[in-house]
Amino acid sequence: MNFEDFRKSIELKLDSIVEFELLEFHFKPYSFGNGILAYRIKGRNHKFIFDGRENELIWLIGKSHQKYFEGKLTEFKRVDGLEINKEELEIGIKNSAQHRV
Repeated sequence: MNFEDFRKSIELKLDSIVEFELLEFHFKPYSFGNGILAYRIKGRNHKFIFDGRENELIWLIGKSHQKYFEGKLTEFKRVDGLEINKEELEIGIKNSAQHRV
């Protein structure tokens, strides 16, 4: 799976659990397949950064009602590869309400 496929996959999962707004999408297939994907979900910014060289996905979350380009994001989760299942998304979104930055 490449980062573009990951975007389609995560949006299908998100669509079934919550409303979201796409804030940013960058896919660099020429640079190890790196990518950046950001959403606004329930008033918080959720950003996924994929390092294709290390095959590592980092999920960052911002404070509630923070502007995207001005806000500080903190690491919420780090996984190998490009796979986050629906249950992990549900738990992450739910827990982000209690997540302190």
